[in-house]
Amino acid sequence: MRIAPLALLLGLLLLACDDESGIKPPSQLSGFTGTITFTGTWPEDTDQIRLAAALRFPPSTIADVLLGEALPVGGDSLHYTFYTDPVALQAVGVVWKEKGQGWDATNIIGYYFPTENHLTPGAVTISRKDEMIQDIDITCDLTKVKRRVNSAIGGMLRVQGAWPPGASKVVVAASTAPLLPTSLLDLFFSFPIDAGFDSTRYIISVQPGTYKLVAALVIEESQSIGLESIKGAYYSFSGIKIINPETKKLDVDLNLIFPAGSAKAETRDSQTGPRSLQHRRGE
Repeated sequence: MRIAPLALLLGLLLLACDDESGIKPPSQLSGFTGTITFTGTWPEDTDQIRLAAALRFPPSTIADVLLGEALPVGGDSLHYTFYTDPVALQAVGVVWKEKGQGWDATNIIGYYFPTENHLTPGAVTISRKDEMIQDIDITCDLTKVKRRVNSAIGGMLRVQGAWPPGASKVVVAASTAPLLPTSLLDLFFSFPIDAGFDSTRYIISVQPGTYKLVAALVIEESQSIGLESIKGAYYSFSGIKIINPETKKLDVDLNLIFPAGSAKAETRDSQTGPRSLQHRRGE
């Protein structure tokens, strides 16, 4: 039996699979590169960090996410290179993993933002096999790590009016920002829900804190996600208080309003009652 050559082959395959994009020929040079900068103090329960690249944003399944290899932890910055075949990516970020817990692709501590708009992640498109895109730089906020908790916000989603033709998914986001959130890092997201329902339940895993805003965002084909995606929201000046990792608030109901010829989103305020917010493209 020729055991040694077989063992060598298996070893090479394992090494290749440990690379960021799996097995690829040595001449493969396509992908992107940049610098990751860290702000804040590294948590003691940090296990690993990895680069996460989303084929669609927000991702619907784990198949929508390309996860890179483990990156060094503990420093102020690092340079990275992510190899991949030609692909169109809707978002690139860094995901944090807590010791003793599995990978959670929503545990993002930093996104690639090419502009001052930090509510829309930057897209990265690799067009050919010899293209290496430079300067995909990411700033990570280590205060944004999410620990494993049982605390949650949830409720009912009810639809009034007809769904837009391009609607595909709904995600519900909760924010601790005092007014409107200014960054995706201020938000906690539910899993995407298929559009087309009359009513359904949602739930968001959240960290302890005070949440001023809970909003339902409708994802439409060929449209970027942003403030104009909000079709129903709940806002409270006093906030929804999630006191500890076991607190659940499951009666935060939202109405998604789709009036004909209008882009209004209804907002309920726990203190001042119903009111409307205008969401118009381009604002």
